[in-house]
Amino acid sequence: MRFSWRETSYIANLLRDSDRDRVDEILAGQTEYTEDQYLDDWLRVSGGQVDVPLIESIISRSNSTIAWMSEFGQSWAPRPNPLPGDVPVILDGGGQGLQNRNFSRFERLGGTVFYDSSVEDIEVAADGRYVLRGSGPAFPVVCHALVLASGGFEGNARMRERHLGAQWRDVKLRGVPFNEGAPLEAAVALGADTAGNWRNCHTTPQGTALPDYMMPGQMHKSHGLARYAFPRGIVVNRDGRRFFDESGDYSNLSYVTLGQRIQEQPGRIAFQIFDNKVVRAGLLPDGYLSDPASVVVDSIEEGAGRLAIDEENLLDEIRRLNNGGVDLVPGERDSATRTPKRIDTPPYLFTPVVCGLTFTYGGLSVSTDAEVRSGEEPISGLFAAGEIVGGLYDQGYPGGTGLMAGAVLGRSAGRRAAEHAVRTGGN
Repeated sequence: MRFSWRETSYIANLLRDSDRDRVDEILAGQTEYTEDQYLDDWLRVSGGQVDVPLIESIISRSNSTIAWMSEFGQSWAPRPNPLPGDVPVILDGGGQGLQNRNFSRFERLGGTVFYDSSVEDIEVAADGRYVLRGSGPAFPVVCHALVLASGGFEGNARMRERHLGAQWRDVKLRGVPFNEGAPLEAAVALGADTAGNWRNCHTTPQGTALPDYMMPGQMHKSHGLARYAFPRGIVVNRDGRRFFDESGDYSNLSYVTLGQRIQEQPGRIAFQIFDNKVVRAGLLPDGYLSDPASVVVDSIEEGAGRLAIDEENLLDEIRRLNNGGVDLVPGERDSATRTPKRIDTPPYLFTPVVCGLTFTYGGLSVSTDAEVRSGEEPISGLFAAGEIVGGLYDQGYPGGTGLMAGAVLGRSAGRRAAEHAVRTGGN
């Protein structure tokens, strides 16, 4: 989770006792991450068509929300094998650890979780209460206040094709297949405003062993297949051409863009190539070397032949690269950010990568208090948090902002929904 902070003691207090003495080592010289830096990263990477006041409000509450989560039993750990620019600490146990602690706390507070229950429709009764219908033991549900936190439409092939394009119909998912967008469509049918870029989505470069989807508790498989070390090598398509500025930014600010671009390439596949200077220095995560699809070869020609990459084009790209050329990616705008590199020391590691879809960007328009809007005015008793919210991303994605936005808006939505229910005498 990406959050602002100004004191190293703040980071130390999030860590386990055994890690607190290592905080200076963990931060690797970083002394703060201000709200201004956070906003600059978010807007620079995501693009201009976003809800800036909403993003600013999330950033301004990120620090206090992390402290609140810590008070409720969430814990953080040092990021193992960080890449340059990485957020220095991560949730202990990752997303699965986060959710295990969330469910445990929720049930201790008296909450009930209904499994195998899918929302199919939402209606507003004559008295203003919400009626949820669907399949499973939870339904029907009648309530005075409703928080929608059901993700985007990434699990719905029909909606992916309609909004993202035909090439996204059969894309592999980095998560569960259950987020099919039914609550999102139901809210829109009630008159909710939409927001965000419905033609784009969060993606990551993944190893080719990525399955079509993952079930709860299996995300560690995706983390093991993450291929984020691309700034230390080059990325080419099946035609042997570079199509992405690998060194344009830290990988945690550019990996989503790479995933998106892979989906546009011939065969929807790309290849990350590293020379022995990088491999020998131990700069690659273990997953690269243990990937059965990776090949280690003595020459670029051999790698191209084994993976059916256009040999002549690839050699041409590397020749220009090694000669100090920086204008290597036609159509790229930020040429000033490119860092010349050399791929010239055998043996070479070739790693095939594909796109994994995490969540979609298009969603509901909400206020800074997580109120769903209709005609730019709040809908009474209806709130939203998480990836069902639109307006946060347009193009790229700064790593760690999705969970942070979900936590900030979820906290606000829960509080506001409870207040609304009390005012209206219901639940």
